[in-house]
Amino acid sequence: MRIIEIEDYPIFIPYQEFNAQVLARYHGRAIQGRTILVVRTDSGLEGYGESWGALAAGPLRDKYLGTDPFDWLNAEADLAMNMALYDLMGKYLGAPAWKLMGPKVRAWVPVAAWTVSQPPEGMAEEVRQAAQKGYHWLKYHVDEVQNTVDQTEAMQAVAPRGFKVHFDFNANTDVYTMLALLKELERFGVAGRFEDLLPVSDEEGYRQLRAKCELPVIIHHGPPEVMFKGMCDAYMAGHAPVGLAMKVGAIAEAANKPVMYQQCGGTINQAFLAHEAAVIRKATLDHVDLCHLWQDDVTVERMEVVGGCVAVPEGPGLGVSLDWEKLERYRAGTPHDPGRFLVRLRYAGGPIILARHDPDQPGHADALRFLSRLHHHRVPGYAPGYANPITSDFVDTATIADFDRLWRETETGPIWSKET
Repeated sequence: MRIIEIEDYPIFIPYQEFNAQVLARYHGRAIQGRTILVVRTDSGLEGYGESWGALAAGPLRDKYLGTDPFDWLNAEADLAMNMALYDLMGKYLGAPAWKLMGPKVRAWVPVAAWTVSQPPEGMAEEVRQAAQKGYHWLKYHVDEVQNTVDQTEAMQAVAPRGFKVHFDFNANTDVYTMLALLKELERFGVAGRFEDLLPVSDEEGYRQLRAKCELPVIIHHGPPEVMFKGMCDAYMAGHAPVGLAMKVGAIAEAANKPVMYQQCGGTINQAFLAHEAAVIRKATLDHVDLCHLWQDDVTVERMEVVGGCVAVPEGPGLGVSLDWEKLERYRAGTPHDPGRFLVRLRYAGGPIILARHDPDQPGHADALRFLSRLHHHRVPGYAPGYANPITSDFVDTATIADFDRLWRETETGPIWSKET
């Protein structure tokens, strides 16, 4: 069997309606768009993979054309291609992909919903939506333009019994500041675990947090060897081809630490992640895949979340097939239009700050997470933190009468007033 063709299909599928505007304004088109790979062989088989965001097939063709998919067992690079290769190998053998990875240890894989940081009422709605879809966990990336305690209080008020929140921090503060915040968050039953609390270089700080924090501490942006250093209770691997996922799983088993995987995309990605997690003994935490963000997908099959889990597909390969009509439809899709908007930061007692934010500019997709990227500290206010008395939102012509004037005034940088 030889690979004879690799095609890439950039797609844009509409977001769910309730938070489409927020996602588009927070992160831009980067997280809405995906690329579907179709890999064909001389045996007539097709394998499917997908990438979160844009992916050019040119370099993949240079590397993979003419090779046998079985040449790439346990490869550690090119995640989208890795999906397609395991899809092809499984179809060739008439077996589900997990059989090429190892003995299955679970038939249902836990999964978590994901979202961006929002005002408290927005976070409450995210919890409602996730719970209605069958999730037991919601992961979100905290930022410096909201108050994390206020967000948690709002989520606690609507969370069903047993629902938990995974707080993903930015690894940019110190143990003393972070410990005070964690003690505040531990008061809420909805609080579940904390990720990337400190720079991974602060090994002693992590050990202090683990000793004093009642909830699990997870490290993502660091080598898996941290599991042996007493720095964390669990580990996250992001965007892991099979070879990398297996290495992390082996380290986790040796360290006796649970591990979770975060691989962003739709149903093809979700199916691949389920096959991986099905064979890794310590992959017991809720894995993140973003599948719930979109209204639709380009596969015939959809993977329903039941009791916080998805079933591992049993068909050949990944166990999902392409809906070619939908693929062509969404290939002609367009990103959600965020319109003109400003970010409004309101501190208790003042000031009020207005700033532009264009997440589609290079290097600005996550600029809202950090005040230094949003307004470069050119305005008064509290030092950056996660428990400041602040609420932020997006404003436009529908919410502010003199928006056009404010838009002009923010052309050269942020503006502020003392008003409360």
